[in-house]
Parts: sequence; structure tokens; C-alpha cells
Amino acid sequence: MTSLVAFHNLAVTYHLRDYYNDKINRINLEAGMSQIAIKWGLIAGLVMVGVPLITYLLIGGGPETFAIGEIIGYATIILSLLLIFIAINEFRRLQPDQKVGFGRGLAIGLLISAIAGSLFGIYNWVYVEFLHPEFMDQYYDYYIEQVQQSGKPAAEIEQQIASFEQQKALFMNPVTQFLLMFLTVFVIGAVVSLFCAAVQSRMSAKDV
Repeated sequence: MTSLVAFHNLAVTYHLRDYYNDKINRINLEAGMSQIAIKWGLIAGLVMVGVPLITYLLIGGGPETFAIGEIIGYATIILSLLLIFIAINEFRRLQPDQKVGFGRGLAIGLLISAIAGSLFGIYNWVYVEFLHPEFMDQYYDYYIEQVQQSGKPAAEIEQQIASFEQQKALFMNPVTQFLLMFLTVFVIGAVVSLFCAAVQSRMSAKDV
């Protein structure tokens, strides 16, 4: 009887040890994911901020730069978010004995997108409020000119201009500026994350 109790206690001890070891491993895994996502999210965000800022310092921010500025801006966002692939790959290589599933890869990508989007949103607010306070008025005039030169029927042009005029005050709101830029980065980042997570999870499955 005594030996049975001792065996039972030993089994419980091993079970608890395995349980807590597994829990510690999971905590370490989640911490590693967060560290990698924060590092690459900051890098992506700084690139998104740095390139437009350098462009503004080099060529200015007048209406003549709006078209090229949009191209540079979106290209920078997309290229910066491709760092998500590098981040998931880094995490995968830090866990060589474990399969990095689609869910973990997606979580890393979304966190990177959220961090980078927050930095980009803050930069755009600072840019419009302090660096280039006349930007919104200039962009409004630029947009009106583009609509007028679009070749659309006069009634449709008037409708577009009236709609933009109604929304002008909303877009000038700092909170709206932040949310718009944040969501732009986050939505693009979500698409990139889905692709990168799918590719990396298949690569991880082959490695294990």
C-alpha cells in the first residue's frame, strides 16, 4: 500500500513538473514573439517615418510634390511591411524544434503592423500640425483641381467637390488623421501578414 502511494505521488510530481515546464516554455515563446514583433515593428515604423521626412526635407511639401509623395509613401509602407517576413523567419529559426504555425506568424505580423501604423499615424499628425500646417488647405486645392480636370460630367464633379467639402473638417481632426494613417498601414500589414504567415508555416512544417 505504501509503495502504491509513493508511486502515485511520484507520478503526480512528474505530471506537475511537465505541466509547469510546458507553461514556462509557452511563456518564453510568447515573450520571444513579442520581442521580435516590437523590434521589427519599430524598425518598420521608423522607415515609414524616415523616408517621407527625408523626402520632405529634400524636395519640400508643395502641391507639385503631392503625386510623387503619394507614390513614395505607399511604396515605403509596402516595402517596410515586407519586414514581417524577416521577423517571422527570425522567430522560426529561434524555435528550430517546433513548428511555427500560421496563427503565431499572423500574430507577429499584426503586432508589427500595429506598432508601425501607430508610429506612422503619430508622424502624420505631427507633420500636418507642426511641420507643414498649410498641407490640408494645399491638398484640398490640389484635389479640387484633379477632380475638375478629370473630364467627368459637371454634375458629378460638383457632387464630388461638395462631398469633399463636407468631409474636410473631419479629415483635419488630429484623431481622424491618426486613425486614417494607422488603418492604412494596418490593413496593408494584415494582407502582408496573411501571406507571410502562410509561407513561413509551410517552411516550418518542412523543417520539423
